[in-house]
Amino acid sequence: MLIIGVFFLCAAMVLVAGCTNPSSSTTPAPTPIYSPKTTILIGSASVNPQVLVVDQKVTVTWINTDIGNHIVTSDTGTPDAFTSPLLETNHRYQFTFTIPGTYTYHCADNAAIRGTIIVNK
Repeated sequence: MLIIGVFFLCAAMVLVAGCTNPSSSTTPAPTPIYSPKTTILIGSASVNPQVLVVDQKVTVTWINTDIGNHIVTSDTGTPDAFTSPLLETNHRYQFTFTIPGTYTYHCADNAAIRGTIIVNK
């Protein structure tokens, strides 16, 4: 008898859940779509990919997948300097490369985390 009661209670919960109106809730913001061709993942010891080749006027996105915080900054002598704000876990930084050339960069808090972006015309 107890099993039958639990079964009916579970069935009633499923029916009630199915009757709610999801359109009455706030519509969530669209999830940004990242492309492996323009996205760099920051880890605890490296970036992936370490070398990224893009065309001019392409926006590159860095995403911090590490539990630690990171700041991405271009090395001295790059065609156009950039520095991200402090990136906490799962935060992102974007930079649009408008000047062709080779950009080397590193993590300000861990210089061993390095990468290169080659921007074609």
